[in-house]
Amino acid sequence: MDQTYVEAARLPRTDRDRSAAVAEVQGRAALDVLHKLGDEDWRRPTDCVEWDVRTLVSHLVAQCEDNISLPTMLRREIAGRRRHPGKGPVDAHMAAQVADHAAASGPALVERFALLWPRAVAARRRRPGLLRRAKVDTGIPGASRMSVGHLLDTVYNRDLWMHRIDLARATGQPAGVGEDERQIVEEAVRDLALSWSQAPLALELTGPAGGAWLIGAGEPTAVVRADAVAYMRALAGRDDEVPLELVSGAESALPAAHRARIVF
Repeated sequence: MDQTYVEAARLPRTDRDRSAAVAEVQGRAALDVLHKLGDEDWRRPTDCVEWDVRTLVSHLVAQCEDNISLPTMLRREIAGRRRHPGKGPVDAHMAAQVADHAAASGPALVERFALLWPRAVAARRRRPGLLRRAKVDTGIPGASRMSVGHLLDTVYNRDLWMHRIDLARATGQPAGVGEDERQIVEEAVRDLALSWSQAPLALELTGPAGGAWLIGAGEPTAVVRADAVAYMRALAGRDDEVPLELVSGAESALPAAHRARIVF
């Protein structure tokens, strides 16, 4: 192979300082999309099938509140399990989040997000090591539990990034994904590699945030190529039909790459 590939599982984990820097960039980018929402946008459906634009933004606000206040997060955890026994714990918690803001207008939610996101970033950065080492459910059936530190330093930024793309797609705005997002894509690819149990493959993701990585241990059995944002949407469960190109090797790599999911 002429392409140079990075072993994804060996990519460094994001520390709290780097996470805060990424969060500042992602917060500004999200607000750029949020401030352009018009009256006709709030009821538009999104790729999160149970949520329209207003509901999705209420989730972003509630995430900030959970980050800032552990009692608020625990209250919603309990409320979600009680009110939604048929849902998994993560989905039940999010249902409790959006219920708390059911009466809020879209513009009011945008104002609250602008106020709370910097505070949420600072609160996540301050969380002590003992809490960071605790384990939580990922919401993905069969997946290992993840550390709170990984949730704080990686997943929350990834979640905001993907929801910004959701909002842009729902309202016809440009997603504005560039080189600043490469860090988020690398973190996602590392998590994919750490959970990968199929035959090893080489993954080429195109676009400004893309790159080339080895997934799995050993000599890759195939080279698979996709648009970086499109494949991130697939890993997040947004698109089961993402176009994947088999550049070379075993065709069995394609369904394995299609089935893969990580936490967003």
